[in-house]
Amino acid sequence: MLKPGSKVYFIAICGTGMSALAGLLKDRGYKVAGSDVAAYPPVGDLLKSLKIPVHIGFDVSDIQKFAPDYVVIGNFVRRDNAQAQWVMDQKIDYGSFPSTLENFFLQESTNVVVLGTHGKTTTTSCVAHLFTHAGLDPSFLVGGVPLNFEKSFHFGKGRNFILEGDEYDTAFFDKESKFLHYRPTYGLFMSLEWDHADIFPTPEKMEAMFRKFLHLIPPKGEGALFYCSDWSRIGQIIQEEGMQQEVISFGFEPYARHRIEAYEDGPKGMSFQIDKAKFKSQMSGTFNAQNFAAAILVGRRCGIEDKTLAKGLAEFKGVKRRQEVRAKIGNSLVIDDFAHHPTAVRRVIQGMRAKYPDHRLVVFFEPRSNTSRRNVLQKDWETAFVDADEVFLAPVFKEEALPENERLDLKAICEVQREHGKLMTVRATTEDMVGRSKEIFAQHPQTLFVVLSNGAFDQLHEKLIEALR
Repeated sequence: MLKPGSKVYFIAICGTGMSALAGLLKDRGYKVAGSDVAAYPPVGDLLKSLKIPVHIGFDVSDIQKFAPDYVVIGNFVRRDNAQAQWVMDQKIDYGSFPSTLENFFLQESTNVVVLGTHGKTTTTSCVAHLFTHAGLDPSFLVGGVPLNFEKSFHFGKGRNFILEGDEYDTAFFDKESKFLHYRPTYGLFMSLEWDHADIFPTPEKMEAMFRKFLHLIPPKGEGALFYCSDWSRIGQIIQEEGMQQEVISFGFEPYARHRIEAYEDGPKGMSFQIDKAKFKSQMSGTFNAQNFAAAILVGRRCGIEDKTLAKGLAEFKGVKRRQEVRAKIGNSLVIDDFAHHPTAVRRVIQGMRAKYPDHRLVVFFEPRSNTSRRNVLQKDWETAFVDADEVFLAPVFKEEALPENERLDLKAICEVQREHGKLMTVRATTEDMVGRSKEIFAQHPQTLFVVLSNGAFDQLHEKLIEALR
């Protein structure tokens, strides 16, 4: 590992994970700089506040001037990138985001790695908050911004490192999942559904990465895997792999070792019990109860008492862009959420319905992720919105880049929604959405406007807030 004071350059520094890793390295005393095609907020603002210079464009002259001792190459960088080619030609030491994290931070720490299709960011943030609340001062790196902290990363003095385990591929020179670099002491396996159809052509290809992860868990007495048994496929894979490590189940289903019981949800949030211990949260949804159960169990394993965990959970505010209330206008709310998979969309809508039962529920969705743009989960999308009162579907993002027979069929989704007696507008522009929202607001002054996208959605949140005010 390089000594502090050495120079580290990031190619494609403005990703969520890359910028957080840059911040961690800066905190450890390294000189850091990087490049990218743009430096938009909030990442651009974060890097500026950290005094990490960002060069716009991948000019070889910039990296030459910096003269790095080590280079981190992001997973969106292609092999023909000019700076990446220069690094390899000059035989400068380089690595990916996850391999750098592994080699610079994860060799000695007790690592808690959260993985799964859904719930990773919220669970990771909750674990980090509970450990911090208990005075353990953990290091953490999250793929979002926890509202209890000012940023998505922290280099702590404690022994624990809390990590969001991304299953996406690592770099052009390493096509396996990022989480295979994270040296888990404890794994929290939250959920499992096919996703990232652009890099995993079949569910089996994706599951192969999770199977590899399972065998990274240390032997009994040294580590453990906690898994949500409400997702039956996880249990099947664990059984098929013949795991000898300690495996601990949790969830709502009756055979879970640690069962979530006495669950209640309403306008003030949720309450539930695990092993007769009572917990409350200001957040809502059964999926969040599963997330919190995992956080509680790994907290217990690391020596935190239930009363401390309960107090910490009650104070957990959640994550930016996860059920985040962006504005309250009269009795109406504008809510932002990152959901972009049909199961996540369905659960967010159900959670909103449970927490705000007296509100009209209006949903805006942008098919932007590589999976949501495609029709691989078409049938799941057709029933994902049925609990909403009215839905607006934006056009498929960059639809011209996909063959027509591979695109998500928005009209088919609309037909199913109308069969359920609900309103849906297909291929709506943000101007259409804002105009109709003003009409809804006038007719129904107690409305939830829920915006779902993993991108900026043409700044719809800000446009809605401005128009409704």
